[in-house]
Amino acid sequence: MHANLIELSLWRTLAVFLMFGSLLGILAGVLLIYKPHLMERINRVANRWISTRRLDQFLDRSISIEHWFYQYHRLLGIMVVLGACYILGYFGLLFDKAITLQRLAGHMPIRLLDWLLDALVLASLTGAGAALLVGLFLWLRPSLLRGIEEETNQWISSRRATKPLEIPRDQVDQFVGRHASRVGWLLLLGSIYLFFAMFRVLV
Repeated sequence: MHANLIELSLWRTLAVFLMFGSLLGILAGVLLIYKPHLMERINRVANRWISTRRLDQFLDRSISIEHWFYQYHRLLGIMVVLGACYILGYFGLLFDKAITLQRLAGHMPIRLLDWLLDALVLASLTGAGAALLVGLFLWLRPSLLRGIEEETNQWISSRRATKPLEIPRDQVDQFVGRHASRVGWLLLLGSIYLFFAMFRVLV
């Protein structure tokens, strides 16, 4: 009963949100039909370009923790070993798959749940085994990890990934500007339909 009330409340909230959006759509459609130049002014104010260069510069800063990492290598190694031993003990000895299947049987198909639990146990045991080895090296011989660290700790700049975000794309604005009246009528009719559809849902 409680879940049904929450679901009903969420649907009503979505309907109110869509009704508000449809009213804005009606207003925009009327402006596109009768005052397209005014819509162009609003569009210029709303289309403010925000560069991602500052964010890119922040992401491209390298933060080095190697000195701190090796300074406290014994404490970190012991913590990693203890955590790995706990995971190995829990998933290797204490985890009861049959009880877990019974508890979660109503949420998804048994076959899928069985496969997911097997994958969880396998991934946990594999990860814990690797963590145990790393923890032992970190605890007893941290110098053995330096070669692996130098190979894997390669800096990859995010500038190339964020470069496409710096290119403005105004094809939609140009299309709407060329066909303002037609787009306005389509937006107006669609918004009116959406408004009455959501109104029926709420009533």
